[in-house]
Amino acid sequence: MFRDLLQRYQGTLLLGLVLILPLALMYWHGKPNRNTSPIEKVLMALTAPMQAVTRASLGSVGGVVDDYVLLTKTKRNNEELKRDNRLLLGEALKSRALQEELRRLKKLCDFKQGRKELDTVPAKVIGREVSQFFRVLRVRIDVDGIENLRPGLAVITHGGVVGRIEKVSGDWADVMLVTDSRSQAHASISGKGVVGTVKGKGRRKQFGVEFVHLDRAVRRTPIAPGDAVVTTGHDRVFPPGLEIGHVASGKSTQRGPYHEYTLTPAVAFATLEEVLIVTGYRAVVKDSDSLPAPEAARRKRVRVDPANTPDG
Repeated sequence: MFRDLLQRYQGTLLLGLVLILPLALMYWHGKPNRNTSPIEKVLMALTAPMQAVTRASLGSVGGVVDDYVLLTKTKRNNEELKRDNRLLLGEALKSRALQEELRRLKKLCDFKQGRKELDTVPAKVIGREVSQFFRVLRVRIDVDGIENLRPGLAVITHGGVVGRIEKVSGDWADVMLVTDSRSQAHASISGKGVVGTVKGKGRRKQFGVEFVHLDRAVRRTPIAPGDAVVTTGHDRVFPPGLEIGHVASGKSTQRGPYHEYTLTPAVAFATLEEVLIVTGYRAVVKDSDSLPAPEAARRKRVRVDPANTPDG
């Protein structure tokens, strides 16, 4: 009879045992001040290594999941942000370069508007010849589309005198700088009673030009560092009133009646980008209103003669 009861309620008894046994074990292990039994110690010793291996495996799998699954989108977003940052940086550099170019062109336009007596055409610097001491010896400009160019024409910028055209070949032309040893320009120092010739040094490791003047009158104001040396227009190459350079030192070298001063060029040839080629200019005659019209027109117009050399 007992066996029949067991067979009839076998499933129910097993289910009750499965439910009651964990509760009983939890109650038993939850008792305070209970010492660990030898069986528990053996079971803990046997299951501890497996538990450690399982924990390490699950941790590694979790790290792999975090790095290569969950963070994939974040890493992709970071790469996109880096690429966008590089693009924006390139655009910012281009914008800064365009802004600097517009600033230079605005200065050239303002200079051209202020000197309407000059007939000029713009040109872009496309090359520089540099010495072993990093000194600019010659610049090359793009003259594509510019007609009636010839050697000897003055090349200037809003900052002052650059030089004169030395050679024209096709779409480009070489410019002999004012610092070249072959260069000469008639110049003066305003308010100092000094008129003379600016000659390029063209010497090793020297960047300036020499100002040579014939001093026969006693000047009240001595030549000082920083004095601007400007063209007079007497050489019929460079228009008057353009800065050539500034006096670097008040000390001069005297050779007979001549005095030589070292100048610093007014134009930075290493950073020169745009220039103006002077094809002709009109002299400003203040008393032209009192002259007959034909005579005033003849006096206003000055023909550029590149063959002329300035006199000392």
